[in-house]
Amino acid sequence: MSRGRPNKSKQLQIERKLRPYFERMLTTSLAAKETGVNINTVKKYYKIWSDEIKSTEHPDFMERSKIIIRNSILALDNQLSKLYKLQEILEKQINYNIKQNNKIPNLELGIYKTSILLSDKISDLILKKTNLIVTPTADITLSNELKEILIEHGTA
Repeated sequence: MSRGRPNKSKQLQIERKLRPYFERMLTTSLAAKETGVNINTVKKYYKIWSDEIKSTEHPDFMERSKIIIRNSILALDNQLSKLYKLQEILEKQINYNIKQNNKIPNLELGIYKTSILLSDKISDLILKKTNLIVTPTADITLSNELKEILIEHGTA
């Protein structure tokens, strides 16, 4: 095991390995475990990227919140896409089983249970995504509360 600072090429490899974990908002411990990168190195890169977001790209809390929501919606979309593809595969398999047996097979088969669980997960993700989309962001909530206060005091 080599110690010390990796060369630029190795640093770039580490960044490319870790960046998806950071963008998916996964913990440093999970990223370290799955990539084999030292936990302190993972923390270092997460801090660098987090500081970049805070300071240079988006210094405003409200803007950062909106970006986090957009990233979360994107992550949910990616997961939904994967689940829909898996659901299509399962439906093809179920239809194949029905054609082979000329009847609907016993629902105790694992493929049917998996299909039902998959439908539930898809529904859960759709609800989560909907909640993120329709919930007002902090700036809208504060603006509405300010308007209410001004109306109450007759200054609006």
